[in-house]
Amino acid sequence: MPKINKDSLKILPKTNIQIYKFEQGKNYYCHFYIGSHKGYSSKRLQKCLKTQNINDAISKATEIYKEWFKTHTDTKRKEKDFDLDIAQPYLHFKVRKYQNRTDLKNNEQGQRDKSKWNYMKTFFVDVDYTDLDLVEDIINDQLLSTLKDLGKSGNTINKYMSVLTQMFKRGQKRGVIKFVPDTPTQQVIDTPRHAYENEELNLINERCRQEYNMTKNIFWLDFKDCLNLFRCAGFRPGLEPLSLKRKDFRYVQSKSNPNQVELFFDIYDTKTEPFHSPIANEFYTQHIFPELRDRHSNLKDNDYLLFPNIENRRKLHHKIGKLFVRFSKELGLYNFKGGTRPLYSIRHTYATEQWKKGTSIEDIAALMNTSERMILSVYLSHTDEALLKLAERRGKLKVVK
Repeated sequence: MPKINKDSLKILPKTNIQIYKFEQGKNYYCHFYIGSHKGYSSKRLQKCLKTQNINDAISKATEIYKEWFKTHTDTKRKEKDFDLDIAQPYLHFKVRKYQNRTDLKNNEQGQRDKSKWNYMKTFFVDVDYTDLDLVEDIINDQLLSTLKDLGKSGNTINKYMSVLTQMFKRGQKRGVIKFVPDTPTQQVIDTPRHAYENEELNLINERCRQEYNMTKNIFWLDFKDCLNLFRCAGFRPGLEPLSLKRKDFRYVQSKSNPNQVELFFDIYDTKTEPFHSPIANEFYTQHIFPELRDRHSNLKDNDYLLFPNIENRRKLHHKIGKLFVRFSKELGLYNFKGGTRPLYSIRHTYATEQWKKGTSIEDIAALMNTSERMILSVYLSHTDEALLKLAERRGKLKVVK
């Protein structure tokens, strides 16, 4: 394929139409992304504009763009798509760059970046990448928390953040975006995430109720229901519990004790297992869940348990995280012991509360669908339990003379 003359490249705002000449050509060409469409495996349409005048090329390219989406409404993609507009052009450049570096022993860096992005891109679906605050919240709260939850080392997390930074820098250079977001420093990455106290989470609950009293918008009661559900079991706050349907909860009565009734939730395709059943705590089962269960009338089994009237779960996830951080900051709770406490910190609260009740590390790991090592190294790393375990291991170390 002929090479593009980079000096001739122009990217039109909003549409992201790329207009350019090839190094050995005179006429301008254009291309733009069209999504999946028969006959276009690259998901982009390329046309020769048959003109050497840039203004004429811009006019023709714009008309081609409008006509395509007017006659092919089934292929019209979202106005902004991080993967198509920023990530894929960067990865294409990086893979091509390293494939040509025959002087390097390891020229697969582009493929490694691609692998990292394949994991991270789920965080940027349906995201307006021109919203700096939203993008930084996703990177510094959701993505960082999840990478730490998966047991990634600080050095590995830094590599993920480096890939994102390079993507944004290239996107800025190409004129797609105007900024490069701040990513967490090594010190922030290595800072343990601290749990909220239950009393602190109750203050955030009260803020939700205040918003409802002022606006009478049931969204705020749904939001309160959402936070309480996250608190009641070892959920990963995010898409897993937000994907729960009405049919995905069940009451189980103990055969040995008829008065003991447990509330289970069934989650499929989790980050670590194909199936997991979080168990709600007793207080939530008896006093809080009935309010959530009965709040919306006439719901069917396949309706969402949380926010049943909102379809886009990914946008909802971002909105919930942003609102939680806003309330936490307003109440002076967000910054704590040199670190921050985003929505994911509720998971730390659950682990800490279970340990205080005397639940074993093995059982906490099972309840939270993670490993015992992760419970000690991530969720309880700043507690006396982790320090005691370290002290026990200290006596077993061999002294090398």
